[in-house]
Amino acid sequence: MSLHRILTIVMTAIAALAVATSISLVTLASYLGRTTTTLTSATNATRLAEEMEVDLLMHARSGDALDRAVASADLRRKLTEIERYVPDPRHRAALRMAYEDVHNYLNSAGAGPLTQDDEKRLVAAFRSLEQVVDGAIQQTERTLEEAKRWDVIGDWLGLGATVALLLAAAALLIWLRFFAFRSVLETRNAMRRFASGMREARAPETGPEELRNIAAQFNEMADALSRQRERQAEFLAAVAHDLRNPLSNLKMSAGILSSNQPVDRNRLDHLSRLISRQVDALDRMVGDLLDSSRIEAGQLELRFQRQDARTLLQNVYELFQSSSPAHHLVLSAPDGPTPIYCDPARIEQVLNNIVSNAIKYSPSGGTIRLSLTRCGGAAVFTVSDTGVGISPEELPHIFEPFRRGRVSKDAAPGVGLGLAAARRIVHAHGGQIDVTSELGRGTTVTVSLQLEAYAQTG
Repeated sequence: MSLHRILTIVMTAIAALAVATSISLVTLASYLGRTTTTLTSATNATRLAEEMEVDLLMHARSGDALDRAVASADLRRKLTEIERYVPDPRHRAALRMAYEDVHNYLNSAGAGPLTQDDEKRLVAAFRSLEQVVDGAIQQTERTLEEAKRWDVIGDWLGLGATVALLLAAAALLIWLRFFAFRSVLETRNAMRRFASGMREARAPETGPEELRNIAAQFNEMADALSRQRERQAEFLAAVAHDLRNPLSNLKMSAGILSSNQPVDRNRLDHLSRLISRQVDALDRMVGDLLDSSRIEAGQLELRFQRQDARTLLQNVYELFQSSSPAHHLVLSAPDGPTPIYCDPARIEQVLNNIVSNAIKYSPSGGTIRLSLTRCGGAAVFTVSDTGVGISPEELPHIFEPFRRGRVSKDAAPGVGLGLAAARRIVHAHGGQIDVTSELGRGTTVTVSLQLEAYAQTG
């Protein structure tokens, strides 16, 4: 699972918990508000009922008509007012009974002393008001009990939310410490070990998806650097091997020439040609190295001019025609001019490298075909051999610097820089170089360059 998804799930859960807690608190606060209102109403109802009992008592004991009238008016007003504070249907019946009994008493009691019937009506009114007071007290007690229950529920909700948040935070910290951050730390340590020289150091591909991808990319980079280091070591060994052969021949020729023994003319000519060939080989090798370093540094200089592609191929053919008695070179080119806009020296360098490889990797000899054709708006150079070929696994890497196939290493020496430099040169001309090969049956290399008219138009 990805780190983004995990964090999204965690944050969603925390947000849901916070929302649920907020809703619970709002509900609890609303209920407590209603409870407060109910308690206030019950308290007011109790107060008014007790005040009416006092007013009844004053009305009954007063002999003054004015005092009785005032008490009667207060009783009637309070009977109307108390209705607002008794919303419970169970208690409204008792309130209606008190309303009737008090009014019956007030309507029957005259200005004089109370009769026996008035006394009965007074007692009934007192009982009805007591029932109203009892109902209000009962309502208060029930409301207080419910408030206590909701208080306990609120305490548990708060405690539960707090515990849940703490557990979520602890789980997140544990996961980050032992799962997410551990992968980061292990990757960091692997990078440090690799930077300190431990080329075998690799990062464990564990943890969330994003961290696994980072570790995998680092491992791929480390593998690529290790392979490049190995190829560079092989390259240095190949350079030393390739330099040793011409240097040995030069040393041998110099030893013969510096000896006191007479050397006949034929022998001298042979040694001169040998020295010239070895110097040319060294020059080509050093030239490949310099060209590769210039290309890698972005310092490749090209001097473009109009050139007949047939002339370039003819020069290459003449250079290698008699270089190897075991190989037979065949040239095929159009009858008419094939003008291209290029740096002639660089393109000849590319073709020389390709033909040299064709001869080198055909150790048993054979036919090497050099051809030039027109294809659309391009001039296409093709060099085909019947040599050792290249395996399908190694073919995609043939243009990498210092890269040479296992068969190629056994078949011929070399540093593996020629094709890498050749591709850079061809791409700098806006062209294309391709290689097709079949292991054990030979290789074909094609170089496509735009014809002059198309190149200048582009």
